[in-house]
Amino acid sequence: MKKFLIILLAIVVVLSGLYFFGTGFLERMDVLLYDYSVSEDGTKLTFSAGIMSSMGFIRGYKDNGGGVKPHYLTFYSTFGGLNSSFGAKSEFVLELNETDTEVYFKRAKGGYELVLQKNAETGVWERP
Repeated sequence: MKKFLIILLAIVVVLSGLYFFGTGFLERMDVLLYDYSVSEDGTKLTFSAGIMSSMGFIRGYKDNGGGVKPHYLTFYSTFGGLNSSFGAKSEFVLELNETDTEVYFKRAKGGYELVLQKNAETGVWERP
């Protein structure tokens, strides 16, 4: 009986750990751009983002742009479960260069939505 309880406890601990860390690798497709600013030298875009629903948080993003002009951002959930704020962030910095023209956020079904674009005439970043 004692061995059974130890094995059961070990299984519960392993499954809890997998759940805690596993949720941090889920992609969030419901991210909204709240606010943004560009550094004076134009090399950094600082933006505030959050999610559309009342459940969950974001902890970071990956730029899937691959070194091309547009930035394709995929955001990830926090660790610790569906509504955990462990590791949550709302402000992010994106490195820019002078040839960057667009920023997209990942949406459902593998698509991306344009959230910011650089005006070709003025060079100012703006919402579409």
